[in-house]
Amino acid sequence: MHNVAIVSSALLSLVFFSADHAAGEEAVTGRDYQTVVAASSEPLIARSSYRLWVPDDTPVIRSLFVITMRGAGRRLFVDPEWRAMADRNSAAILYCEFEAKSVRDNGYGLSILKACEQFAETLNRPELRHAPFVLWGHSMGGRVAQDFVRFKPARVIAFHIALRANPTPKELMEEEAAAVEVPGLYLMGMNDGKPADIREHFREARRNGSPRAWVWLPGQSHWPKGMHFEKDETSVIDWRAWAAHDIVIPWTEAILKLRLPMNADPRKGSVDLLPVDLTKGWVADVELKAYGPVSKFDAIDSAKSWFPNEKVTRAWASDSISESD
Repeated sequence: MHNVAIVSSALLSLVFFSADHAAGEEAVTGRDYQTVVAASSEPLIARSSYRLWVPDDTPVIRSLFVITMRGAGRRLFVDPEWRAMADRNSAAILYCEFEAKSVRDNGYGLSILKACEQFAETLNRPELRHAPFVLWGHSMGGRVAQDFVRFKPARVIAFHIALRANPTPKELMEEEAAAVEVPGLYLMGMNDGKPADIREHFREARRNGSPRAWVWLPGQSHWPKGMHFEKDETSVIDWRAWAAHDIVIPWTEAILKLRLPMNADPRKGSVDLLPVDLTKGWVADVELKAYGPVSKFDAIDSAKSWFPNEKVTRAWASDSISESD
């Protein structure tokens, strides 16, 4: 039997939000748990600690929001709006406490899956063995999210890459067909570094018919104002703008509805995620800031982002700005 510790959810939230809570945001109650995955050489599994937050009154966890600790991940794990989104969508939030540059070949990918198995066993939550992922990563954590899509694309509903400022080795940018089908949201700060390879990664995916979107964040740097590694003096307003909640949250919820079958029950085994129909939705030109329904634009164009609906597209138009190459 694996040991899972119960962690005080209230205490974790207090660290970041007690002085400056989001206006009008009601706290969602839930419980935090912790487990440690032991290292293994065969199969190769990396040792790491994990935290899991489960909203109260969730009979079946249908998906997992998987966040890496790199960069701003600690803040997102306790974010009240993400926890509310998890609660609305019968999801839990998994926090991966490791520093890594990838997960496919170094044991960290299997470590995440092992953590899910351990939580499933000790919490009597069999659905955690198979619940599909929504991945989020800031900086190097974005590369981790990107690499997990390559590692287990059938397990991934969608992924977010938040402010990737540094180049990535070419081999980590290559995607097979199954990975290309996974929706992705690329969030890039206008005042951050702008490596050409991640932009080309987006464009190559779009050329191959991937349902992905690029978002320029005006005035944003690599970190939110007031934050850097262990330091966090960021106001809720600055945090929300940097994390692009007005775009990210509706995008994520719309993708969940598109990808998760209505009768999906991960207690019964792996979930067959639904493919995205590119003939529906909206597209937006990241340079010209032109947008409209797919019926009026080419849905497969390396210069255009694909969005699931009009609401998300208009949020993009309000919060993002264009930049010429």
